[in-house]
Formats: sequence, C-alpha cells, structure tokens
Amino acid sequence: MNFQKNLFLIGGNEERGPQGNLLSHFIKLCGETPRIIIISGASSFPEQVANTYQEIFINRGASQVDCVLFNDRRDGVHQENRDLLHRADGVFVTGGNQVKLVGTMGGTPFHKLLLKRINSGMVYGGTSAGASIVSRIMIAGGRGSFNPRKNTVKISGGLGILDGVIIDQHFRERNRLFRLATAISTNPGELAIGIDENTALHIIDDKYCRVYGSNSVTVLDGEEMEYTAFSETTGSNPITMCGMKFHVLTKGFGFNIETRKPILDKIKIKNNQKQKLKDLTV
Repeated sequence: MNFQKNLFLIGGNEERGPQGNLLSHFIKLCGETPRIIIISGASSFPEQVANTYQEIFINRGASQVDCVLFNDRRDGVHQENRDLLHRADGVFVTGGNQVKLVGTMGGTPFHKLLLKRINSGMVYGGTSAGASIVSRIMIAGGRGSFNPRKNTVKISGGLGILDGVIIDQHFRERNRLFRLATAISTNPGELAIGIDENTALHIIDDKYCRVYGSNSVTVLDGEEMEYTAFSETTGSNPITMCGMKFHVLTKGFGFNIETRKPILDKIKIKNNQKQKLKDLTV
C-alpha cells in the first residue's frame, strides 16, 4: 500500500455551524466513519474545547472521537493515549498557546508515535496553534505591525511534522504579514505560509497544497532575496528586505512546495489530489 502524508491546516476561527465545510472536509479526508483523536491542551479550557469538537465530528460522520488533554508531559507517556493514536484514522489539534502545547508534547513517546502515524497515512488536522506547531521552526509569538521588525516575532522549535515551512495563522485578521516577513528575513531558506481565518491549506506529501475556505493563503519566499538587514537592525527599527517573492492564493488554487511555484490550474490541482486520495484506498 502506498501511503500519503495529509496535513489539513486551518487558520483559526473556522465556521463550526451547519454551513461550515472545513471541518467536514477534514472528516472526509480521514475516510468513511473514521476514528478521530482530538488533542487539546493549548487553550485555557482544554476540556471544553475538546468537547465542542467532539460533538461536531460525531455529527459529521466520525464513528468514534476520543480526546487527549495535554496538561503536562506525563500525558505524552501514558500508554492509553498512545493506544488511541495507534487506532486513529485522523488526529485534530485545537488552538490556543502553541508554545505550551509543544512544551508538553514535544519529544515524548506520543510525539514520536504521532510522527510515525502521520508518515504512514493518518490524517493530521489542526486549527490556529494546531496549524503552527507542525513546523520545525515555529512562530512562538509576537504581534502584528506595519513594518517588519525584530521585536514583532518570537521563534522556537515546533513538532517537526513539516520541514522547510513556517506556518502562521489568523493571518490577515491580525495583521501578521510583517511578522511572517520578519521570520523569513532571519530564516530565508524556509518557505513562509500565512493562513487566514476560516481558511485551510491541504498539504499532500509535503509537496502539493490546495486552498479551501472563504479567505486566502499568503506565501512568502525569501530563498532568492537579494538583501536583508535583519542582522544590522535593532529590535524596534524596521528591517530592509529586497527580492522576497509574495503570493496570495484563494480557494481552489495551490502551491508546489518543492518547486516553490504557485499552481494556477484549479482542474489540475483537483485531479492530482483526487488521485492521491484514491491511492489511499488501494
């Protein structure tokens, strides 16, 4: 059997009512009547958040939905949590504080098994912080601004589910363009992706992406930047950057992470992803 790696990353604040289709699409990716694990621990009310998504996923076709509340690192050691992960068709990570979640999960036996299961075909879904933590280099915090500045972004290590890409969320709504640009100015070899609210990016095999939802996904590529003044600038002063590539993609359009080029043919993207999903059942 050929396994595909499927990441479904939501920029936060997704529509959870009957009209919202992002969460329904995540369930569909996981298969017919799938078993889902909800990982909640980044928010101040992890149990309440987990119960909300549990009800949504049951109503949208999941056969079983279990919740793992990461309150401390011991939750990443418990065998019962790993047993749930072994049996799951999909895992969904909720929002909140991504630093807190990585600190409690990173490096634990649960985290190591999570990486193996994702690489062997289990679907990963995440919203807000649950989207950010997939990166190897993660945006750990910061603020929106009208210029790129050192003091607008904090960088730390993520879970390493997706390498070579930095993910940001609540992107347009919280004015995070220059926060993401600052992150790239110090890590120009990474590809930077900002996902708007109620919008998702489906990534297959760390290569093909497609946008879903009502807003847009922004891609910043600093690999061929001619100049960045990050190392010469103090924390409160704007940073000069020249030659960064900038893409904005809306529903149906895509991006090739390997070639760093947008995919503008919607039909081509759709047919490619249908074939990938068909392979999952072979």
